[in-house]
Amino acid sequence: MVCPGARFAVYLAITTLLNPGDEIIVIEPAWPAYKDCALNAGIKVRTIKTTLETKWEPSIDQINNAINENTKMIVLNYPNNPTGKILPEKLLDSIMQTAKEHDLYVLSDEIYEDYYSGPGNVEGEWPKEILTYGYEKSIITKSFSKSFAMTGFRIGYTITEPSIIEKMSKLQALSLTNVSEPIQYAALQVINSPFEAVQENAEIIETRLEILVKIAKDIGLEFIEPDGAMYLFAKTKYKNFDATKFSEKLLEHGVAIAPGEGFGDYKEFFRITAIDETKLKEGMIILDTVLKESYE
Repeated sequence: MVCPGARFAVYLAITTLLNPGDEIIVIEPAWPAYKDCALNAGIKVRTIKTTLETKWEPSIDQINNAINENTKMIVLNYPNNPTGKILPEKLLDSIMQTAKEHDLYVLSDEIYEDYYSGPGNVEGEWPKEILTYGYEKSIITKSFSKSFAMTGFRIGYTITEPSIIEKMSKLQALSLTNVSEPIQYAALQVINSPFEAVQENAEIIETRLEILVKIAKDIGLEFIEPDGAMYLFAKTKYKNFDATKFSEKLLEHGVAIAPGEGFGDYKEFFRITAIDETKLKEGMIILDTVLKESYE
């Protein structure tokens, strides 16, 4: 089903499949919209905190401990925003098996699927997709914003069982009638274009990420190298570092980063986006300078 962006697809899935009092599991750090959509619908959110030390991987024990009689859905987002993490295949297998055993919906947000600089599982292999499990309670959301650089066009889509599509489509029709036809034709045009354009875009992001990782290492930031996506989620060596206050100070110098507390309980972390190479290098110089001036 075509939607006005993957965000609305996430909203539709959570709102139409769950009821007030139900619970969902969100693995953090996570894009804040998952929690926001659930809370807006009266749904309780149970978060699983992953850490730098565990390479941003949840354990099956953590997931099992979060499940109770009210749990109805688990949200996955890999490659992850903000860490760029891709789960090892065996861990993903275990999560899907757990979801089946507890009859949970699996909402898999895969908008960064084409940005893979892995290995997320085995060298040279593409990360395993949720669709390959053939689980009928899976809902996959995808977007044109990242793979096709169509941010602002607001078009995405969801892949799931017809019975689930029927529920989601009713609310979408009630909310907005239809997705803009000209935008749909634009999306159709890029789908039918050679895939080399997507590959070229992904290669540009991968090169930027490599540059970002090198600079971040040189200035002493602490992080796990991303497997994919277009971000670096890092912290500094300084004690009592507050990324929110630091981001506000950086803004005064014309540099924007995303504070980690927007993605969960990660006050000491911040997200850096792999932007244009020249601006990226300039921004990282400013970041390093302001960091040293503030904490040394």
